[in-house]
Amino acid sequence: MKLLMPQTFPKEIFQEFAETAGNFFPEILSDDNLSDTFQKREHFQRAWLAVCYRYRACSEHNESFKIILANTSDLWREWGADEEQNYKLEQCLYHFFMSGLSVFESLGFCLYFVAGMIDPQKFPYVSDPRKITLKTMVSALEAGFPDSAITKNFRDLLNNATFTQVDDIRNILAHRLTGRRNVHSYGNTDSDGVYAQTRKEIWHIQGSDKELLFDEGLIQRYFDEITELLTGLISAALEFVKAARR
Repeated sequence: MKLLMPQTFPKEIFQEFAETAGNFFPEILSDDNLSDTFQKREHFQRAWLAVCYRYRACSEHNESFKIILANTSDLWREWGADEEQNYKLEQCLYHFFMSGLSVFESLGFCLYFVAGMIDPQKFPYVSDPRKITLKTMVSALEAGFPDSAITKNFRDLLNNATFTQVDDIRNILAHRLTGRRNVHSYGNTDSDGVYAQTRKEIWHIQGSDKELLFDEGLIQRYFDEITELLTGLISAALEFVKAARR
């Protein structure tokens, strides 16, 4: 893989998955591939590459967010009155969650075409890729490979709390409203009469019941979870194509 990827990406096993899965498709210059109106090999390759692109974008937006947040003005820190800072931070958050969900959607799309080469009857949407979603892919896996680890992993993904939050936040940011940093400040007097003030910064997203701690780790926490989920899925995908080749 010539593309530079973050060290946290499972580069070696994803490359091995691509090479093993590629054996299910006709050779690039073969008549079967050149006459394939559904462009199955190209869909597979582009979706595989999309996983890399989206994951790298997640990593870059995470780092950019930390740098921008560390260099915000006092005016923004106290009152959030610097709209230029708000814009830059919001762009990192917006593109992170867009790319974060796309990581999994691209992997599901990629795997659908591989599984479709193994069992075409159970994966009919290679002729209409617009119908390929994570849910339709999981349904097809359950029909074609109910006992496979990859089926369980993707089924579990749809019920995973982090994935669900990424999906929900992405849908809100993409279609309706942007989030905004809110500062909560409150005081408390203890039994000795000592008064202490607590300041808490949260990322409030209208339409969501989640209020996330707005600090330098806001994106990092999600990025770590995405990495763990993705690594498990890629490992299961490699196991799946190796077993199918036997």
